Parts: sequence; structure tokens; C-alpha cells
Amino acid sequence: MIKIKRINEFKIGQNIYGFYQAIFTEKKISKNGDYYIDLHLRDKTGQINAKIWQFPEFYESMFKEGDLVAVKGIVKNYRKKLFLEINNISYLELDRYKKYGFDKSDILPSITLSTNTIYRNIIKDINRMSSPFKELLNDIYSKYEIEMKSFPDTLSYSNYGKKGSLILKIYNALRISKSVYKNKSLNDKDMIMCSILLKYIGRVKQYKYDIVFSHSNIAKNESCFILSRDIIKDFVKKNKNIEKNIIMEIIDIILYDDGKIMVENPKGSIVNTVFNLEKSISLNQQLEV
Repeated sequence: MIKIKRINEFKIGQNIYGFYQAIFTEKKISKNGDYYIDLHLRDKTGQINAKIWQFPEFYESMFKEGDLVAVKGIVKNYRKKLFLEINNISYLELDRYKKYGFDKSDILPSITLSTNTIYRNIIKDINRMSSPFKELLNDIYSKYEIEMKSFPDTLSYSNYGKKGSLILKIYNALRISKSVYKNKSLNDKDMIMCSILLKYIGRVKQYKYDIVFSHSNIAKNESCFILSRDIIKDFVKKNKNIEKNIIMEIIDIILYDDGKIMVENPKGSIVNTVFNLEKSISLNQQLEV
């Protein structure tokens, strides 16, 4: 049985066989004038730089950036940093490689915190709100619970591209809003918190998951915030007695983007400010869960 190596297990001199996602692929020319492929590989344990020195013209047709790949190579050291010299690389065909130990859960990194705990804490906050915010949020969050616990906030290869980063981003923003704007009136506070909890809910429509995340067909020409609006409108269709003016205010806040809309929206500015503050918080150093 072939021993599959995860990236955090790599050591100098090891011969590696494993399954990874190819990211940041680039064609380069060496000092000797030779063409090679420079890329990064990642799995749920980390990333590593890799080089294809031999037959790069052949291998460049075997995969593209973002693909899952099966790799053979040897771990080497350059300027005190590990890199993988690739001897063979091919597009990962699921049916073919399952028998060699491929497990889709090994590919994407996840946040280190429990998304179940984060979700439960968000629901506790929701249930402290007044109507109709509580009903609106409980309906949407229960419908998309699975997606909220697993989806990333971005498709980039940053920390915000990790599984579970969407709900952590929202949770961080919620904590910030409660501490920064604690002197707001109850109605304003619930309106702001509700808008924070729904501003990025459109990600559950924007992305789809099949081993790795990608843009869904429904979201090709729509922004996250427009999709958030549509999710809220779906709720209104099922709950015709809800106060329409409250729903429209939530939608206006979600769609508000400082500097792009001429009409001022103070609550929209607050929500945008909260998410800007959230960016400064390290993904795994959020406020107490």
C-alpha cells in the first residue's frame, strides 16, 4: 500500500506520493535559460512550493491552476525552505485514485475552531432579538445551516478561503458590533445585527462544493450582496404578513456600499465599518467563542 504524505509531514530527502490542489501555477525561465513550471501545492495541513524541471511542456497540459493533482516527487531544501521537486504530476481522476487512498476531506484546509460552537452562539444571539428579526434569521440560518458551517468567505487561497471561514467572519463582525455600538437603541441594534448576519449570506448561493469550492452557475453574473437580497426576498414571499418597511431597510443596508451610493445610509456605514474592522482580526484569534 502506497503511503500518502500530507504536506506537514514533508522532510528533506523524502520521496513523496500524494494528492493536492495545484495553486499559483506560473511558467518561468531559469538562469540557464531553461523553461520550468513553478507552482504551489496545498492540502488541509499546509502549502509548499514545487518545481517541474523535467518535461514542463508535457506536464503543463496535464493540469491547470485550481485542479486536484496526483504528485510524485522528492522534498528538497533551498535557502532553508522546503520545496518539492516534481517527477510526475497528473490530473486527479476520482474513480482512478480512490483505490490509492484519496480522501476528499484531506484537500481543503479548515478553520481550527468549531463551527458547531460558533453557529450555536449565533443562534443564541438571534433568539435574543425582537420580531421580525428573530423569525427572519432563524428561518434563513436553519435553511442554510450546513452551508454556513462549511463554506469559505472567498475562493482565494488565503485564510478566508478555509472551510468554515464564512461563519467565523460573520461571528467576528457580530462580536465587534456588540462591543462598539452597545449604546445604540434596541431597535437600531437589532437592525444592525440582523444586517450583519445577512450581508454575506449570499455566499451560500454564490459558491458550490464538489471536493473544492467554485462559483455556482446561479452566481456567475451576481454579487454576493444581490444574492443575499434574493434570499431575504424568498423569506418575504413565504411570510406575507411581515413588515415590508423593515425588510426593505435591511436590504438597503446590505446593498449599501460607502462611496458608491449617493444617498447616505448611517446603518449601512456602520455595517461596512464593522466588516472593515473584522478584517484586522486574525482568522484564528477572534473574540471569545
